[in-house]
Amino acid sequence: MHTSVTHHAFSSLTEMVRGAQDAGLAAIAITNHGPTNPDGPHEWHFANMDLIPRQIDGVTVIRGIEFDITAPAGGINVIANKCLRPIEFALASFHECLFPPATKEIHTAALEAILHNPYVNAFGHLGNANFDFDHEYIISKCNDCGKIVEINNASLNIRAGSRQNCADIARLCKKYEVPISVDSDSHIEYRVGHVEGALAMLEEIDFPEELVINSSIDRLNAYFTGRGINLFD
Repeated sequence: MHTSVTHHAFSSLTEMVRGAQDAGLAAIAITNHGPTNPDGPHEWHFANMDLIPRQIDGVTVIRGIEFDITAPAGGINVIANKCLRPIEFALASFHECLFPPATKEIHTAALEAILHNPYVNAFGHLGNANFDFDHEYIISKCNDCGKIVEINNASLNIRAGSRQNCADIARLCKKYEVPISVDSDSHIEYRVGHVEGALAMLEEIDFPEELVINSSIDRLNAYFTGRGINLFD
């Protein structure tokens, strides 16, 4: 989710925690845009994330970032290494402001570069129809490179063509047993925890719950413990 330090979002961290409480969530991940995004916070925002308590009013807070994939070769936002030290979860996503849509081949090559980027844990909203890519090639490589795939509930509504693409990507994740995360991509506290559309799509394709890393506290904790991060201790 994004907090109000990303300017097109509307709720503070405290308000997002309140939204999580109202939704009955055990944990949230704060993933504001990278600092070179026109709407992203300064890199000091990320450097300072270790000030965020692990738990706020009973809600575990995961410190994250949503990197922008940069054109043309699949880089990510420039940010000092010291500013990344508090980061526990990093997505990388296409956004038109930093990667003008190009060809299927260019998009696939950029995503392949992200596969090998050690700073990135997950692909964000891959269903964006403006960024066609070789779905099977990229998804088939995710486990080899330790990447998971986000299924973004908001994309199903705001990005034309995303639902069909997300369903195809999810089917491939099922085929190759690639773990996914399901999230709201909330930009305001009232949308926190709303993943109804994503869950309906996953149910239609009989997606296995055990591959959804945030489907339970135990699965979420197992994913992060495997990376040396203890969320719930």
